[in-house]
Amino acid sequence: MKYLNNYLKSNHPSEIKKALYWATAFGIQSVVSLKPSEDLFPIISQHIEGKEDIDTIIDMVKQHYHEKHKQINDYNVHSEEEADKVSARIVRILMDSDFELSPRGFSSVHHKMFSKIYHHSGELRVKPLSKKEWVLNKATVIYPSSDMIEDYLDYLFASERNVNYSGLSTHHKLRHYCEFIAKLFMINAFQFANSRAAFVYSLKYLLQSGFEIKNDTFYREAWYFRNAIIRACYTNMHQGVYPTTEYMEMFLGNLLLNESNDLRNHRMVVKGE
Repeated sequence: MKYLNNYLKSNHPSEIKKALYWATAFGIQSVVSLKPSEDLFPIISQHIEGKEDIDTIIDMVKQHYHEKHKQINDYNVHSEEEADKVSARIVRILMDSDFELSPRGFSSVHHKMFSKIYHHSGELRVKPLSKKEWVLNKATVIYPSSDMIEDYLDYLFASERNVNYSGLSTHHKLRHYCEFIAKLFMINAFQFANSRAAFVYSLKYLLQSGFEIKNDTFYREAWYFRNAIIRACYTNMHQGVYPTTEYMEMFLGNLLLNESNDLRNHRMVVKGE
């Protein structure tokens, strides 16, 4: 992140905007412990400074790893390759003016992010899923069975397209977006990389709706946002725990509205029975 700090302090709005997109991409990757390689920074500087467009940067990253694989082939290289390639693809998606509020649009984002990195990118999950969550004291959110995913997605997107946001205050809009994001995440539509795909698609939706990324909150607090979404998806009536978007709203308030909400993971933790 130190590498991007100079750009974030730039006098050129275009440099700040692109640096924030890269910082956001790195934050999204961090939820699965992926970090960009040192080799990536000289390449992305050409994008931030306007010397190369994002498609050229993606080609440069691809060529870099093509050459690197001739020299070495180990886990670290593959981990860095995913981190660098997917980060660049995330930036392209965030910059792209195209957006489709539909299951097809959501699947397309997953495919664009992970094509030739994961098998069946963009295809819906066919296996059952559970995840022990730290914030839930190793409990899991209840995800729908694979045979119900398509119906859940169709219903969610049809409902969202019918929402009338006109007349709502900014904070009421943000609350509803949080409800949509949580429901999208809870479907866990894909077998791999659901969190990252949901993050990117949701951010793209917010950008298309007129919001702007104001700072590097996503880089610093991506893990908080994932935990916040988990809390918005989780119910345990025996413990008196119900879904809440309050933590998501605090995060997005900081990211999109330059608020100064105190984001602390431990406040979200559900205590064990």
